Amino acid sequence: MIQAELLEGIQEDYRIEKLERRCLIFMQHLTASDCRVYPYPPEKIYDILSDISGYAKWWPWGVRVKVLEQSSDRIGDKIEVWASGGWFRCQVNSLKPSERIGIEYYAGVVLGETYWTITPQKEGMTKVCYTIDLELHGLLPKLMGVVINFSAIHSFQFRRVLSCLDHYLIGQRI
Repeated sequence: MIQAELLEGIQEDYRIEKLERRCLIFMQHLTASDCRVYPYPPEKIYDILSDISGYAKWWPWGVRVKVLEQSSDRIGDKIEVWASGGWFRCQVNSLKPSERIGIEYYAGVVLGETYWTITPQKEGMTKVCYTIDLELHGLLPKLMGVVINFSAIHSFQFRRVLSCLDHYLIGQRI
């Protein structure tokens, strides 16, 4: 009797472990943090980054940004982005002037929270970082995420975004 219960418990543990492994495959996360230092004051950079409706002005060619909603204080501003990896919708969900912009991805190929951080450095420099922790959404992205390192691809593409921001700032003559 005890051996049968023990065997049954082991089999149940095995089934749970097997199920957890299957679920893990389909819970692919996209995590990255990409940074760049700019020779501009934090306030100026914050003004550009907190205005997601203006991203189309400086994001790389080939990335389409469509404004969905705008508000007077920028909280709740929404955009739809079409890029090489698919589309997503995001909105500003928190602002801490000249320090942090929180963005929620709420529809599309990825879901979750991201944020910009803006950190003053020595000699008038400012460090800008974009940090993501997103879940791949949809069966195809999750399956592809098993064999493709989307975090590395995102970082590669986001370095282009940060470079475009630099060119935009230069054009603004800040």
